[in-house]
Amino acid sequence: MNKKSSHRFVKRASVAAMLLSSLILTGCGEKSMEAHLEDARAYVQKQRVDAAIVEYKSAIQLKPDVAQPRFELGRLYLQSNNYVAAEKELNKALELGYAASEVIPLLSVAYQQSGAETALAGVDYRAEGMTVVESAEVGFYKLQALVQLEKFNDAEALLSDLMTLDTESVYKGLIDSYQYILDKDYQSALIATEALQEQAPQNKDVLLQLARLYLLDGQQEQALGVYEDYVSAFPNDLTSKFAFAALLIEQRELGKAEPIVDDLLTLNNTHPLLNTFKGIIESANGNYAQALDYLEVAIQNGRSDQIVRLVAGFSAYQIQDFEAAQRHLAMIASTLPDNHPGLRMLADSMLQLGENDEALEVLNRVEGQANADAALFSKASYQLLKEGNVIGAQQMAERSETASSSPEDLARLGVLQLSLNDIDGLVKIEEAVQQAPESTTTQNTLLRAYLATGQIDKAKVAATEWREQSPELALPMVYLANIAMEEEDYTSAEGYLAKAATLEGAQNEVVYARTKLLILQEKRDQAIAQIKQFIDGQPADVQAITLWYALEASQQNGDTVIQHATKQLNRDKDNIMLRILLSRMYAMSGDLDKTVSLLSEVEGDETTPMAFWNLKGQALVATNKVEEAKALFERWVEFYPQDKNAVLGMLLIFDSQKNYRQGLSMADKVLAKRPDPQIRLLKAYFHSMLGQSQPAWSIIDNLSNEAKRLPFVRGVIARLYVIDKRPEQALDHAQAAYEATPNADNALLMVAILEMTDKAGEAYAFLATHVENKPNDIRSAMLLAERQINRDRKQAIGTYETILEKTSDNFVVLNNLAYLKFKENELVAAQSLANKAIALQPENADAIDTLAQVLIAKGEKQEALSLYEEIATRPIANEEVYLNHVELLLELDKDSLAKRRLSSREFKQKVSLVRIESLKTTYGI
Repeated sequence: MNKKSSHRFVKRASVAAMLLSSLILTGCGEKSMEAHLEDARAYVQKQRVDAAIVEYKSAIQLKPDVAQPRFELGRLYLQSNNYVAAEKELNKALELGYAASEVIPLLSVAYQQSGAETALAGVDYRAEGMTVVESAEVGFYKLQALVQLEKFNDAEALLSDLMTLDTESVYKGLIDSYQYILDKDYQSALIATEALQEQAPQNKDVLLQLARLYLLDGQQEQALGVYEDYVSAFPNDLTSKFAFAALLIEQRELGKAEPIVDDLLTLNNTHPLLNTFKGIIESANGNYAQALDYLEVAIQNGRSDQIVRLVAGFSAYQIQDFEAAQRHLAMIASTLPDNHPGLRMLADSMLQLGENDEALEVLNRVEGQANADAALFSKASYQLLKEGNVIGAQQMAERSETASSSPEDLARLGVLQLSLNDIDGLVKIEEAVQQAPESTTTQNTLLRAYLATGQIDKAKVAATEWREQSPELALPMVYLANIAMEEEDYTSAEGYLAKAATLEGAQNEVVYARTKLLILQEKRDQAIAQIKQFIDGQPADVQAITLWYALEASQQNGDTVIQHATKQLNRDKDNIMLRILLSRMYAMSGDLDKTVSLLSEVEGDETTPMAFWNLKGQALVATNKVEEAKALFERWVEFYPQDKNAVLGMLLIFDSQKNYRQGLSMADKVLAKRPDPQIRLLKAYFHSMLGQSQPAWSIIDNLSNEAKRLPFVRGVIARLYVIDKRPEQALDHAQAAYEATPNADNALLMVAILEMTDKAGEAYAFLATHVENKPNDIRSAMLLAERQINRDRKQAIGTYETILEKTSDNFVVLNNLAYLKFKENELVAAQSLANKAIALQPENADAIDTLAQVLIAKGEKQEALSLYEEIATRPIANEEVYLNHVELLLELDKDSLAKRRLSSREFKQKVSLVRIESLKTTYGI
């Protein structure tokens, strides 16, 4: 037979055997419960626990109300350290009548191991049939549980009973020692337990109690030894193993702790404390990434104490994960002592992430003694200044000054001081140049500082000295050329640029300077030709394109440059500076929609140039894209919370939304870090809009007379006089503010002042004129319509109808217009308008009342009553609406209900009281 045939034979034989086996098994039928029990016991003897469990469960499935298989399964679970499952099966066995004397000793162990103190506190330690030794052990576990539950009175009573047990069991000794524990006489308890260890050196409960007492007595080394013996004897007691690992970590025995922690992590890899232990071990071993991973798991699972956060922050900082370092260290910064290394790591991480204000707070707790602190303070000052926190930047610059000594530190400090309008910064830069005259950076910084402060003579001397120090560099010659142009010495400028062109290092600057010189010499065509020639070689150079646009736009030929810039941007969509330049060119040419469109493709973050935020904000406001502007300013402030333009944009949004409290809050926060007269004036404005006179006056009174003459300020002053109930003094100020800015706020202010000074006629005429001139001013138009209701109902209707054409979902207009139509007996129109109002505010009692009154007028009183019944269960603030319901009830002969409605409310308005008396008279109630 060949191999292929042999294989086929074997395969067929196997199939035949399987079929035969299947037939035999089918013929045998199912096993009995007793057979399953016998097989389970046999498996237990062979230590095949899983197979035994399957057999026990099969037996239980056959006869679920028999106690024996449940008892044996519970006992097996207990032996396998599955305490929760053991509790379940042993309890069920007890319920089914299994002997308590056999179940309770096992069940108490399961409870004790699983930490089920409440259940353990309820066991019967003197169950019939239990031996005195078993009663002692169960009673001891119950005593422990009562103490854990802090039921000390019950524990004392139990202890008194347990001490009467007559047995030499070690558990009787443990019971006796508990009297000392309850009395907090731990020294005596320790002596007694040490004696018990001699009696039963391997008893687990004796060892555990001894270890805990050693810890209470401060004897960590002895406790470690006992725990080590215990874990060796009882390796499956995970709780004690865990305690041993914790003690090793506490004693810095990390090498011994690591294998135990690793072993426990295989059982629960998300356990918070185990991951904490492992993180500490890995960090100590220099494995910072792994340490951070373990500590993150610990935190995610509820562990967030100071040690975890500190080690996690340290580990993250070591691998330059500044976001994680900041996240963890910030959580514990308030608990760290001043000058703690963790504060330096936190401050540096915050600066790396751009969280400069927060870094400032942290650095104020650092003494600045370390050499590296000068750079840290300078970095903080730069970034604080960048985001507009002037006060914080000044503080950090002062801290940097005490620690700066190197040329780099001095140059950095000098620029900082100049940026903060501190002229001493020039001295620092000069010192830096003296220490390192060969440094291009310090020379360049000094020259730019001189030019920025208008010190042309000093700039000329410095540039000359730099040229003599470094004759091979082109940049000093470019500076000399620019200085010559400032002095209108164009011949010298040409000479310097000719020389610079032969040197290296500043060729682009030479071209820019030459173009500037040609413009100054009014050689515009030559300037255009030169810059275009340069752009042919560097078509995306932003500074060159800017110069080209300035030249072409003056000849009304800016579109040529825009087309070129568009072409270059299409080739490099990520060139943000080119995108900003092109957007600005569109804005200058009057095409703001193109500006918005171009900039909408960039969301903006902390790396985006400030020019982007300013330009986009201005374009969105100018094109009245309010929601987009709001989103931009919110994002801008998120990244630069102290930037003045960002803050002004947000304050404008808050004002437009009438969110004056938020505006005031933001102004206060900004002023705390950036003194600014404009923002301070807006703070006064927000105070006035909130009716807060005194804090606003404190700002206004400190203004110069010139500032007080500004129309905006006069508007604030007018409001303050109104708040102070001095309208006569407010009128002239309000008039000036309105003439400068005839908006709704100023118009309504004028109306209020005129009415307060008993000039209602003038107020009405003024308001009517204003609405005629500003037909889109909805607020003023609505006020005019209200005033017209009592003057000329038809005029009021006309005004409301005009408003409705512009704002079709205006609830107040719909409801008021419905009421007016009702009064004019235009019931169909009134009903339609009332329905629209209710659709907008279905639970508004006034709107429902309007519709109900219309229905009553149409004779549909039952339908009207149904509407009133809808709102009757809710509080009705308007007494007139409430009485309209009562009157309808009376009309429908529902006198009892009407009386109940009247008696259930206290009426305060005089007109309501008069109406009630009239109703009583009319309807005889």
